[in-house]
Amino acid sequence: MSKMSEIDLIAQGVADHMKELLYDTVEWQIADQPVNGDDYNAIHSYVMFLATEKLYTEIYSNYKQNTITIG
Repeated sequence: MSKMSEIDLIAQGVADHMKELLYDTVEWQIADQPVNGDDYNAIHSYVMFLATEKLYTEIYSNYKQNTITIG
């Protein structure tokens, strides 16, 4: 197995774990919202999306600042 394949597998495992944690954390954070059923699912999905977007933006910004472009 190539080094990149190993790194991809590690990253996928981390992503899977983070998704589970994010799902549970969002569930906990929105528990006091006065919604049920489809509305609850919509809020849950949207908060997961926003949290992921914010995390991506922060991580990508840091990555770009700390990465040297070759070529």
